[in-house]
Amino acid sequence: MKNYGAKIFGERKKLRKLLKLAKTNKYSAPQLAAIFKCNVKPIHGALNKAGIYLPNLGEFKKKYKCNDKFFTKLNPISAYWLGFIAADGCLYLRDGKKKSFYIALNYSDAQHLKNFKKIIETNAKIGYVKSNNSVHIGFYSVDKLFDSLVKLGIKPNKRLRIENVLVPNNLMSHFIRGVFDGDGSLSGKKITHVQFQIAGFKPLLKQIQNILIKECNVRRVKIYPLTYKKTGRAFRLQYTGAQIFRILDFLYKGSINSTRLKRKYKKYNMFKIKFRK
Repeated sequence: MKNYGAKIFGERKKLRKLLKLAKTNKYSAPQLAAIFKCNVKPIHGALNKAGIYLPNLGEFKKKYKCNDKFFTKLNPISAYWLGFIAADGCLYLRDGKKKSFYIALNYSDAQHLKNFKKIIETNAKIGYVKSNNSVHIGFYSVDKLFDSLVKLGIKPNKRLRIENVLVPNNLMSHFIRGVFDGDGSLSGKKITHVQFQIAGFKPLLKQIQNILIKECNVRRVKIYPLTYKKTGRAFRLQYTGAQIFRILDFLYKGSINSTRLKRKYKKYNMFKIKFRK
């Protein structure tokens, strides 16, 4: 993908000045373009390469739109994306009033971000960062959407602080599938070693485990720290062996293409063929 900022900001001194100004969060792309006497494309190109995203300072409130009632009343589709945002999204609250949220994925999962863009009915653009091979989409000044997510239990600024979410029991399979797609894994080479894992904040994992115990007839297991150093607030819920298929069958029941990550669903089907008799 072409880097539009390479020519104008090839000079290190000019690039350093741009990055310094951008990091203050006081300038929009048009304002920076005026300072450097260029259009906004080189500004975005240079900043995207550096992994810096500018705040919306009001210039584009009418330019980008979305269905701000998407999470007002949950259904299987919105419950899934609520789980995905809980795992892989970030809500930002700046100065106590500027509300936005952001999702970033590996480039290989770009189609999934396109699915979300279509479902939430937005004309916001999907960006690409070459330095870490990622794609992202941001929603700025979306008070109603932001407030709906917070009301459901998604906390701003720190993803791993999410505790219990307010999702009806009949929609929890879709929510958990979203969390699994965002922060889960499926691995193993033998039936005795196949492993299902979800990472997250401990209270949320306990809530998920209670649902799995009830719906999938699995036993209660200890929730361990995500790393063996036992530092930080990230934990992992892990199940192994044939019982993981009861979990996966429960999660994927009633799913559609836009509410499941293609590569994980493919792996689930591959494991069924390989390990199920």
